[in-house]
Parts: sequence; C-alpha cells; structure tokens
Amino acid sequence: MGTKNAGSSGQRINALVKGFNIIEELKETGSTGVSDLAAALDMPTSTVHVHLRTLEELGYLIADDDGYRLSLRFLDIGGRVRGRMSVFSAARSEMIDLSQETGETVGIGVVENERRVELWQIEGEDAINDKIHVGEHTYLHWTSLGKTLLASLSDAEIDRIIDRQGLPEATENTITDRAELFAAVDGIRQQGFAIEDEERKVGIRSVSVPLTDVDGNTVAALGINAPKNRLTPPQCGEYIALLKRKANVISIRYNY
Repeated sequence: MGTKNAGSSGQRINALVKGFNIIEELKETGSTGVSDLAAALDMPTSTVHVHLRTLEELGYLIADDDGYRLSLRFLDIGGRVRGRMSVFSAARSEMIDLSQETGETVGIGVVENERRVELWQIEGEDAINDKIHVGEHTYLHWTSLGKTLLASLSDAEIDRIIDRQGLPEATENTITDRAELFAAVDGIRQQGFAIEDEERKVGIRSVSVPLTDVDGNTVAALGINAPKNRLTPPQCGEYIALLKRKANVISIRYNY
C-alpha cells in the first residue's frame, strides 16, 4: 500500500493516489457505501474500507446511514487558502456592492492548473441559481471569467493549454476551434472585457473584466452573470462599465 511507482511526473505514492481518488469520487456522489465506491473505482472492497476508515479517523470523512461522506474539514482548508489570497480580500466588499446594485450574481475567478476556479460569488436579490459553486473548476474557454484570464496569457501559453486540455464543448455555443478562440482572445485584449453567450450553460450570459497588479498583470477576473433575457447587449455595456470602475477600486486596494 505504501509503495512508490514512477509516474509521468516522477514517483507516486499509490496509497495517497487511491485516497484522493476516493475523495474525488465522494465529492461527486455525496454519501456512498464501501461496495459502491469499490465498484466505481475498480478497487478491492477491503482496500477501500481501509482508506475510508483511515480518512474517517483523521476527520476528513463522516460515516452516516448512507455510507461515507466528506467532512467540513475541506471547507476549513478551502476557506483558509482563499483567505490568504489578497485579491479576495480586496474584492469582497466591492462584489457585495455590485450584487446589491445589479441584483445579479457577481463572481471572481483565478487560474489554477489551467482551469478557471470560482474563488467566490455572491447572489443579488434577482439572481438565479445557475449551479456554479465556490471552488468550481472549469475549462478556461467556457466562461467569461475564464476567457478574461486566458487573454492575459501569452499565445504560446494558450497553445500549450489547448494542446493539453483540448477545447471540449459544454453547449453548442462553446468555442471549440483554436483559430476562433484566438480571435476571441484578441478581441478581449483590445476591448478589456469578455462576454460569454450561453457557452457554459444555455440561457446564461456573463461579462467579465480583469483585475490587475501594479505592473498590469492580470491576477483575477471579476464578472456578472444573469439570464440572457435580462443581460441584453445594452445591459452588458452598462455592466461592463460598472465592472471596470469596481476593478479599478479593487486593483488599488490589492496593490496598495
């Protein structure tokens, strides 16, 4: 169980890999029994049971009537990681103001492991739940936040991401062509904002702008998403101007 195998990036500890595979499966399924986990992961039931008991003893899993589920220790870890990010602290109050002013969902995203990560979001009184959750990882080309972040990278970096991640489709409006994506990236760089038009989820449109450091480097993206029938082209223009004003305030707080 504790042996090491050479993998694509060097030595891997099998037991650790198996433990995190179990965590990832529970993240998707919720409470699950030992046998179902073993079948889903193609692992011996006895091995899965040992890992589950160990993770439970360490406080990372809870055993209930339906099997095992992840504990709130992960919420504690995620909250601490996010709390150490200066851009989140700088943006939080302005995001609250934006959600109150627009009534819509306001989100902030960063790049990690070539994905857009939803660092935080807050819903205004008119917002709909489009099932984006804090900590969600998605392909960069799926969302306005992601495309804003993508546009901050060099063309060579974007090419490498496409080579590794591909351009999978979320909806029929998702950009899946390399040349089309680069054209969109060029437009974002020139305009200073990105628009997502039902590219991640049908019926949802969003707009985003970059948050920059003192040298002009993008450290995060700030955006508003809403139903397409409310986020019309004229409304997009108004929200982009509002986002840019808030981004200036956030960037000043972040830098100074």
